[in-house]
Amino acid sequence: MLKYLMFVFFLLCLALTDASAENIAINPKAPAYHNARFGFSLAWTPGEYSVFEADNGDGITVTDGKGFTMQAYADLDPRTGDVSRQDFFAQADRTPKSGYKRINQQQGWYAISYIENGMIIYTKKFYHKDHWPTLHFEYPQAMKKEYDQLVKEAVSNFRPF
Repeated sequence: MLKYLMFVFFLLCLALTDASAENIAINPKAPAYHNARFGFSLAWTPGEYSVFEADNGDGITVTDGKGFTMQAYADLDPRTGDVSRQDFFAQADRTPKSGYKRINQQQGWYAISYIENGMIIYTKKFYHKDHWPTLHFEYPQAMKKEYDQLVKEAVSNFRPF
């Protein structure tokens, strides 16, 4: 009987753990997030979202169930520690699909945007010597007007360091 109870307890513990991500509480009236591991933070417009934090603490994924996805994370390219600022900015030039590209070497970031399969893809990356704080969006081109304010709010409130 004791073995059975231990087995049930073990299964209960397994059921309470999530191996892929953790749903974190976000105030829907003032959604904001701070990443303790890398020090970046952001805020975005109120709404109905599912927010998941990666188990490794790299960042979050925000979805709304209507096709919108926002990710805020620290990009940890295996070569990141060896990549110079010039190499970092050269990545923006090597992105073949860029419909929009803005590079600000003085402030240490670049932004690219393009449309692929009816989806708007927008990425803004910041240079840091050992990681690249990144804000990434994907959403249907047909819903651009609906998401413009949310993207603008998140981008303007993203604090990479």
